[in-house]
Amino acid sequence: MTDPTRPSRPDEQARQDAEALGVPPENLPDDADDDEESEVFKVWDINMPSMLLFLGCETQWRVVARGMSGLLYWLGIDYAAAAVLLKARTKREKRRYPAAQLLDDLRDMEIEARAIMNEVRE
Repeated sequence: MTDPTRPSRPDEQARQDAEALGVPPENLPDDADDDEESEVFKVWDINMPSMLLFLGCETQWRVVARGMSGLLYWLGIDYAAAAVLLKARTKREKRRYPAAQLLDDLRDMEIEARAIMNEVRE
């Protein structure tokens, strides 16, 4: 069963819209990816608040097109969006996991993710 809160693969209309905007097909998810087994891993409980903050910012990346190729360059997460998520936490979460520590963790994950997402594709 698919999770309605998670992004799905683009349908044909979305692919056509992306093509009309000049987004290269290699930047779009491939349906063949669905056939691959997903890697399952455990997140330690102590890291879960940081991971949830990172995942909560998944649609808040600042992105620009790189040159005329249409390849995307991921600049980083919009920290204003992260601040909203940090502020929305419960009092208990705020006491247990200080915002400064979560923001440091978010930056560490952002640096690693940005390096992967900005790899040059040939």
